[in-house]
Amino acid sequence: MSESEAPVIRIKRILPAKRWKVLRLITRVEEFSRIMPNVKKCQVLSRTGRVIQTAWQIDMDGIPLSWKQEETFDFKNFAISFRSTEGDLEELKGEWTLKPAGENQTEVEVVLSIKIGIPQLEEFVKKMLVEKIHKNFSAMFDAFEEMIAMQRYRRIADRKQSDISGFAVMCHPYNYNHLVKYIQYFKKDLKLPSREFLSKIFESIPAYVSYELKTFKSKTGKVTHGNFIMCPFVPDMLKTDLKAVVKKVVEGCKQAERLGLGIMALGGFTSIAGEMNNKSIRQMVNIPVTTGNTYTVALALQGVRKAAQLMGMDFSQAKVTIIGGAGDIGGGCAKILTEEVKEITITSRNPRNLVDAERSLAYGGRAKIRTSSDNREAVKDADIVIAAASSTEAIVGVDDFKCGAIVCDIGYPKNISHSKSDRKDIFVFSGGICSLPYEFDFGFDVGLPSTLTLYGCYAEAIILDLEERYQNFSEGKGNITKEKVHEISEMAQKHGFGLAPFFWGEKLLTEKDIQELREARQETVLKHGG
Repeated sequence: MSESEAPVIRIKRILPAKRWKVLRLITRVEEFSRIMPNVKKCQVLSRTGRVIQTAWQIDMDGIPLSWKQEETFDFKNFAISFRSTEGDLEELKGEWTLKPAGENQTEVEVVLSIKIGIPQLEEFVKKMLVEKIHKNFSAMFDAFEEMIAMQRYRRIADRKQSDISGFAVMCHPYNYNHLVKYIQYFKKDLKLPSREFLSKIFESIPAYVSYELKTFKSKTGKVTHGNFIMCPFVPDMLKTDLKAVVKKVVEGCKQAERLGLGIMALGGFTSIAGEMNNKSIRQMVNIPVTTGNTYTVALALQGVRKAAQLMGMDFSQAKVTIIGGAGDIGGGCAKILTEEVKEITITSRNPRNLVDAERSLAYGGRAKIRTSSDNREAVKDADIVIAAASSTEAIVGVDDFKCGAIVCDIGYPKNISHSKSDRKDIFVFSGGICSLPYEFDFGFDVGLPSTLTLYGCYAEAIILDLEERYQNFSEGKGNITKEKVHEISEMAQKHGFGLAPFFWGEKLLTEKDIQELREARQETVLKHGG
């Protein structure tokens, strides 16, 4: 390219809206200074038919730039041409074109040429200027996308005016081995690179759509659809780079917004990232988000009540230990169980959280409240244990429970119910899992024991979508109530969701297994009187 030639720049982006909506955004130039920080001024000087005269002042990555330009609208062909008439640049001209790119999507392309007109500097500045223009237009497209999402989700309560439907579930591997299983699901003969290389590559990419569930049918006959969003991190990243994890979670929510989905479930540690961050995920995205913790609590409670009945245990006289009882799920279980059982011991690694939780629970019901920071000591005399602490490390050993104990492993990953053991005198099961109205494949291994089961946190988003309840149903620590647990349970039952069969890891506990467990407990009661 010679010194006198103006470089031609092409920038393209697909925006999640129909062409007329995108065109309307682009033509509202007087709003640009409000939605884009780098635009300091954008004033309409005159309008004559399809032609407008505008004045611009922008900060192009530290370079102040001012000019006036003429814009001509070709509404029939969804195009806008523009050229500068005066200002800091000798030449600025180009064209916007909008093409349909699928349902509710528009391919937007801007082609422009720019020349500063200073011979001694042109060649040196040209490359830098092109890079800054690309960055500037990328920020402009980001702003358009955010405006489109805001407008769509602002009308979410008015279903007749909204084009939003479906659900999203955000997931992630719970450790390196799970990451390998996920990758090999798609290519079984894959020769793995080094652990260090694979881990860093995985952690460096943004959140992405991993699987599309085109059809999910309720027991009522209502049909919906959804997408599984992979958030590429393993839990250890929360300790080393929380900011990067939160950014990935937000990116995942933005992916769901582009697809026009109605609600996002923050599965696994993605909700924990939100709790650890000073600013909630809900404040950073447009799509309603739910942790799914309310339905998870509902399923955990249904599970321990049913297990107690099967084991011949008097639930009202039970001593219950909740590992992680100061957290959202554990705290929700404890709050409701204070009215149903004799004694509750809650554990936490944080002494301040224990004090706050004990103070709150003491006024909630009839159960005696105890606290402990020693999980093993807390479970040794418990009739029922709800393990609600999400941890990649063992939180308690299978041998720590007394004979006849019921253990509901509700954490993610489930490191108790998946522990190897020969014990036949304790009732261990994976909690917080629901049964589905029909079998379906998620497209990859999500750590479930059956294709007829689903994590409660995932299911909550599907249930809310089927009910068209696009709201932050479970969001923020301490907001799980008995009323909301009952409400989500009623909605779940309506659509064919229920308590999953009892699984110890991937092994289904049969009637014979449960009968043997019951007999072992009864023998213990006869020997020791409790």
